Amino acid sequence: MNEYAGPMGLANQEIREAIDSFAAERLAGRRLPALLERTDAMLTELETLNLMEMGRMPASLVGALAGLVGDLPFEYTPHLGPRPSPTGAIDVVFDIQARIFNLIYGSEPSDEETPPTDQLIEVAS
Repeated sequence: MNEYAGPMGLANQEIREAIDSFAAERLAGRRLPALLERTDAMLTELETLNLMEMGRMPASLVGALAGLVGDLPFEYTPHLGPRPSPTGAIDVVFDIQARIFNLIYGSEPSDEETPPTDQLIEVAS
């Protein structure tokens, strides 16, 4: 038993645990938005490559995508070959973003298909 296990020692321990818990929650709260910022930056680069009609991604961007996938707080396996095209990588990054948004907002992916916009306009008129 700890020599500081008296009432003051227990109170100090509870305070330390509360501070640690608070710090962990704040860090987790910042992690997902930081991942979204990384995906946004990556999408900008990928769109530029796509507009330049590059057939393949440079190795540095493939490495950045692998690093992003490694930092995700969930299991994810991108379905890309060893030399992916920018458009294939864009699809992967959009999928990653959708999963991050689901974590942030607590929603689950829906199996229902969203109705086309023109059908929404007809219903609203």
